[in-house]
Amino acid sequence: MIKGEAALRALTLLRHAKSSWKTPDLPDIESPLSKRGRRDAETMAARILGHDVEFTAIYASPARRTRETLAHMLPALPAQDARIVFDHRLYTFQRGTLIDTLKQLDDGLLDVLVIGHNPALQDSIGWLTGQALERFPTAACARLTLKLPRWADLHAACAELDWLLTPHES
Repeated sequence: MIKGEAALRALTLLRHAKSSWKTPDLPDIESPLSKRGRRDAETMAARILGHDVEFTAIYASPARRTRETLAHMLPALPAQDARIVFDHRLYTFQRGTLIDTLKQLDDGLLDVLVIGHNPALQDSIGWLTGQALERFPTAACARLTLKLPRWADLHAACAELDWLLTPHES
């Protein structure tokens, strides 16, 4: 790549699968997946596999539900050689915090999967694409393309939405 030339980067944002509310006394960060959540995670792995992706890195919130979502998806994901990082900054519900974290990604990473929480994910997709999403349910996944020289250059309306998948679409 020529210095200053924008790289084609891919960012896939995945909301954790449905969490269980059977143990309401657990701290939020320790909420596990529900039975439906485990099933939806496996469904989404198969749906993502149907697209031409190969993640070079996976960044996830350290919350139990995001770790379990990844555990149920990883065997089928096109990410066998991907670096996996659990980053406490991704345990956020704020768009600004998520965007600031993304701006610090290593510029050598061109295809990144981020597993996190709403409303941070939904709001970030709207901000990055300039198109608000009406809804982004649990286990939903959005693929964005960005033509930027560095992750630090993320800005409003800098991305195109390639696809949006949900576990219950027909």
